[in-house]
Amino acid sequence: MFEPVLVTIFTYNEEKKISSLLEVICEKFKNILIIDNNSEDDTLRKISNFPVKYIHHKYNLGKSNSMKTALDYAKINNFEYIAFIDGDGQHSVSDLEKICRKILEMKSGLVIGCREDLDNLNFKKKVGTKILNNIFMLLYKQKILDIQCGLRAFCTHEKGISWNSTGLMHYFADAEITCNAIKSGCKISQIPIKTISSDDYKGMNILQGLYLIIMVVLWRFG
Repeated sequence: MFEPVLVTIFTYNEEKKISSLLEVICEKFKNILIIDNNSEDDTLRKISNFPVKYIHHKYNLGKSNSMKTALDYAKINNFEYIAFIDGDGQHSVSDLEKICRKILEMKSGLVIGCREDLDNLNFKKKVGTKILNNIFMLLYKQKILDIQCGLRAFCTHEKGISWNSTGLMHYFADAEITCNAIKSGCKISQIPIKTISSDDYKGMNILQGLYLIIMVVLWRFG
């Protein structure tokens, strides 16, 4: 069923969780690509035990460039759709299936997971997500419940899907994709997903969060 979809998993030092994630994903999906950002632990050895493709960045290029590597691979190998999921276990495979079913049904556009219940997130991430989403709705006049969610899927040749965030802004790519998709009139669907907490927080700090809010404003009027 999911043959046209390339499922991409992003990893950086995920030795604790990657095996359990792959055990489930490999039962549901055939086309799986892992983009590893120069993990320094046992992640690559554990990945090698599964029937997946993987690309190992020699240096940690950040999430944004990892997403571009994945999209380039998908286009070169003629995949119609691509789905993104983080390798730290914060998203369930059942929700990934829902996202992929929806993009196959839509045949174009962007599908975003939305975490409706944020109580399982750590305090910093919960507050930051709420503030960001409220500012976004004020500026873009569209109710997207989770613009920064990393669980998403889209058509590989969708013209409205683009992002340039890199360097210190590499975590901004998901939000930039959402902003650009709305500005371009791209079809967007939201799928409610589970909120799974993680003890190992790898996201943005407070200063990066404030910087992202500024960028959301600049993307709106840029």
